[in-house]
Amino acid sequence: MSIERVKYDQGRNKVVLPPDLKQPDFKGMVDHGAIGVFDNFVKWDFCDAIIDSFEFWYSKKHIEEVKVTEVAGKELTLSPTSDGSKQFGKKGDLGRKDQQLYLEICDPALAMEVNRAVGGAFELYASKWKGILDSSDPVSSWTCKVQKTNSGGGYHIWHSENGSFLYRDRVLTWMIYLNDVPRECGGATDFFHQEVSFQPKKGTIVLWPAAYTHVHRGAFLTGSTSKYIATGWFSREPGEVTNRKLGELSGQLQPKDQLNG
Repeated sequence: MSIERVKYDQGRNKVVLPPDLKQPDFKGMVDHGAIGVFDNFVKWDFCDAIIDSFEFWYSKKHIEEVKVTEVAGKELTLSPTSDGSKQFGKKGDLGRKDQQLYLEICDPALAMEVNRAVGGAFELYASKWKGILDSSDPVSSWTCKVQKTNSGGGYHIWHSENGSFLYRDRVLTWMIYLNDVPRECGGATDFFHQEVSFQPKKGTIVLWPAAYTHVHRGAFLTGSTSKYIATGWFSREPGEVTNRKLGELSGQLQPKDQLNG
């Protein structure tokens, strides 16, 4: 299965956010130590459509796993739905407890629209933090993971988004808050080094570097309100120059038996 990507390479490929997705009263990005916050960026009815799709597809029990080709040709086997509490084994309240669905598998057309919406925020972010596109290797966003957290749940471990070899290509993380969560119910996103927290506000997009400089966690959620987010990553993939150099290097390598002969 090949996933359609929203790709950016040194500003040459730009995506214009459709007018029916963007709030007319969006005021601009607010920067918190390279954390870009876009309050009131995505229309509420679009957020509702993402939640509705999640609830419909997550209730289906017969969805099969699929193989997808990720960035740099890596092939992954993804289950369209998953239980976040199983990610780290049994760690009680210090682990993870949420429901997850890969929208690009179940509802690819909607997932592409989500990535286009995020692309509009990315262009504003990249115009401030120009180093993101100062490379011949483009970045792209292709996945859209929708997560539902109920009372008592959340992702409580401090973590970064590219902290393992498998996810080393991730450059930026994006997240859309799909509904409001009252402050008294918790559920904020906490950033360790920046010492800031963001309360879920419907239609808000948050962008931040995927590296250890921006470790974060989800605060405990209480009360009767569930928390819905859509999240994904802008990942680096080989461009024409890199692919050419890789081809040159592979041509210079010789089989082991020839080297020993």
